[in-house]
Amino acid sequence: MAASNSVISLRSWIVLGGVAILLFLMNIDYTAVNLTLVPISEEINADLNSLQWLLSGYVLVWAAFVIPAGRVADIYGKRNTLIGGLLLFMVGSCLTGIGQSIEMLIFGRLLQGFGAAVFTAPAWASIFTIAPPEKQGLVMGFILTACGLGLATGPTLAGIIIAEISWRWIFYINIPLGIIIITILALYSPIEKLPEIKQKIDYLGALILASGLSLFVYALNEVEVQGIKSWQVCGGMLIGALIVVTFILRDRTKTLKMCPPELFKNRAFMGATIGEFFMAVNFSLILVMMSLYLQNTLRYSSYESGLIFLSMTISMGALSPIGGKLIDSFGVKGPMVFGSLCTAVGLGFLACLGTNTTLPYLIISMFLVGTGLGTYFTACSTAMMRSVPQEDLNVGSGVFTMFMMLGNTFSVILSTSFVVLFGRTHLLGSIATHGMTLTSEQHDDLTSIISKVEHSASQLKDFAPDQVPQLLSWIDEAFVYGLNVNMMIGCVCALIATGLTLWGIGSVKATSGEVKAHIGV
Repeated sequence: MAASNSVISLRSWIVLGGVAILLFLMNIDYTAVNLTLVPISEEINADLNSLQWLLSGYVLVWAAFVIPAGRVADIYGKRNTLIGGLLLFMVGSCLTGIGQSIEMLIFGRLLQGFGAAVFTAPAWASIFTIAPPEKQGLVMGFILTACGLGLATGPTLAGIIIAEISWRWIFYINIPLGIIIITILALYSPIEKLPEIKQKIDYLGALILASGLSLFVYALNEVEVQGIKSWQVCGGMLIGALIVVTFILRDRTKTLKMCPPELFKNRAFMGATIGEFFMAVNFSLILVMMSLYLQNTLRYSSYESGLIFLSMTISMGALSPIGGKLIDSFGVKGPMVFGSLCTAVGLGFLACLGTNTTLPYLIISMFLVGTGLGTYFTACSTAMMRSVPQEDLNVGSGVFTMFMMLGNTFSVILSTSFVVLFGRTHLLGSIATHGMTLTSEQHDDLTSIISKVEHSASQLKDFAPDQVPQLLSWIDEAFVYGLNVNMMIGCVCALIATGLTLWGIGSVKATSGEVKAHIGV
């Protein structure tokens, strides 16, 4: 699918359209699921710690398997790998839709994540093998417009579906869209010439990497339940980290390495990849925390929350084609710096949210965040692709995506844990300040409420009726306090991404296919 000149053929545009629909589908699924937490909790008895695995489990599996999936694409071809991964994704969507227990829902989401891992690397690599260097920014803008539309459509579509049908149709909708994408790929994507001698896939290495990442993230998730000083938490994180180190040392001894060490010596690649990690933290932070805040604190419906999210997601999508054209003309460094700083400003505004924040304030703050993220992600993805040699494009995309997914996973886990830990401290402080005396049962009830997806009077049945309104007010204030702490942490993450851009990314325009060590992307 390589482009031989500066013109992109109609057939290639059709394939790009299929890839765009695929990424559109992925982003609908990711953003829509955040709004299902409340209705799922009403139908299936599960707390926030369990429900967040619908988000973090999905991206964790995605992150753990995306690198070996890049090697699968090298062996079996991008087209075949894309179709295979999409089929897995569709099966996972079906299982999640029909699930009647939290365990089945999580299993379906894990399978969705595995399918996404399989098709992600060849999807991104296809973009840059189709487009000539001087058109890569334009094509990336086109693709990220589809991503932005998916982000914009996800919350709104989720709100409509939840209100009019059922949250389950958020997953069922993936199946007809998946069939359309498979048809496009089967009819228009050229059959690649596969290597005559197929390299063996390091299945053991993939298992070691997945096991280490999973154990580390699972232990991290238990901080909220068992505390940071728990030996299970500390031991799990330490063993998980050691397993990942074992994978790295083992991979260095292989002839065909799953992660070529040259990638980690490439300053531009690392600047873009680690910067993407910190900005992905912010992206998931906004999706999870603002969904809960809009529905639980400000009492907006799922549909109304979806409409409010448009202020962020539409700005992300609308800026992508403009940003892509600017990248082709001026390079990626400026847009990346602007994007990360704009995100930091927006998060600074969100760190000042209260229990009765006005709608205009919310819309302006989220618009700033969306503008920053849309500009940064377009430029950062282009910088990463231009920094990687052609032969390492699949695995480079895999490493980049793994860091991005880890950022999403850490964000979901840490943001939900922080809002509980800081919120609980604030709530108990409010009670102590006002001299309210609690029995041990009442104390346990209050400290557990912060970890619930919903906060309602029915959860305060052990308190006198005249105490309930004041307690609900303190609970809202406690949640908002935890949310504000999260937003301040996100602001710091955006500033770190700015520093990584200045450290790693050059400012020279891309030339016709040359890849430079410190990229002059």
